[in-house]
Amino acid sequence: MKKLSNIIIFIIILIIFDFILTFFFISKFNFYENFYPKQDHRIANINYHHSFKEEVDTFDYWGSYKYKFFTNSLGFKDKSNRKINKETNHKQRIIIIGDSFTEGIGFKYEDTFLGLLDNQMLNQNIEILNAGVASQSPIIYFKKIKHLIEVKKIKFNELIVFLDISDIPDEFYYNINFDSNDIKKFSLRNYLQEFFIQNISTYLFFDIIFTKINIIKENLILKFKASEEFNLSFLNTNIEHMNLYKSINAERGNWTRDINLWKLYGKKGRELADFYLNSLLELCDNNKIRFTLVIYPWPNQIYYGHESILHRDFWSNWSKTKNINFIDLFEFFEKDNPENIVKSLFVDGDIHWNKKGHHYIYEIMMSEYFGNP
Repeated sequence: MKKLSNIIIFIIILIIFDFILTFFFISKFNFYENFYPKQDHRIANINYHHSFKEEVDTFDYWGSYKYKFFTNSLGFKDKSNRKINKETNHKQRIIIIGDSFTEGIGFKYEDTFLGLLDNQMLNQNIEILNAGVASQSPIIYFKKIKHLIEVKKIKFNELIVFLDISDIPDEFYYNINFDSNDIKKFSLRNYLQEFFIQNISTYLFFDIIFTKINIIKENLILKFKASEEFNLSFLNTNIEHMNLYKSINAERGNWTRDINLWKLYGKKGRELADFYLNSLLELCDNNKIRFTLVIYPWPNQIYYGHESILHRDFWSNWSKTKNINFIDLFEFFEKDNPENIVKSLFVDGDIHWNKKGHHYIYEIMMSEYFGNP
């Protein structure tokens, strides 16, 4: 018993010593922020779940990507901290809304399709605003635009909705816990873990080591799955194979070709998306705002194909019935070998467009929407 007490006392002394050392010396090197960078510009929003802080000038982080990040006075990703007036001084104003693809996560504003459109269309006296934020979906699109119109009194002429593949499972998820999702519940375990990581260097060190070990384990599993998928030996499976497998097997995109996932959340999610896009369209009609719907594929749909009736055909028919402008970007990802398209236009090992992909979407929108070849 005495031996156990001595061990406990020794551990407590070590923790106190580590805490003091970290507080007065090690913390100056910002090791914690290097591994866990602040993302406090991404905030909960009482009106529409989550958004960005207004007028921030910071850096955003997404995996290994670090890039300059600004928001305007509406809390929209932008080229600067500019003030957005209720009425535009330009010939017309277009708001484009969507999730992480529209936000342009991983890239500074100027390198995204929306930033490129903004820069180009200013020459034609048209103002474009980016209302996109990662993990938003139709329920949030509706609540956000409603807030902009009725509370912020923002005037605009056109709304373009980029409907993402993941919007369907997101709608299903938000339907369950929309109101409670952003209420931060106190958890003693999470609080202590965060405290130890920030204030005790030994704990941070072991947390980093175990994280690295877990990454190695996940990469081995990924390599094994990629070798099976592409019928290769484990040793001959390289990082390109692993990245391709990861891109084309993102879980939330599987509902368009997996009937079990369609039954689990796809059908209900699409019903909810239908409801909130109908509400959004009615809101726009009442305020004489032109409405356009855009859909686009993930690497999953490009590589494996998909049940078009579940998504592509449904929204095409929806748009015809509502007599609104509809842009189907799926066809623009069918012009080459699927593997070449994924490797060329998407971030390695991910579902999002890379810099070249954003420029490709910009060129399509210039042609299909603005009528400029």
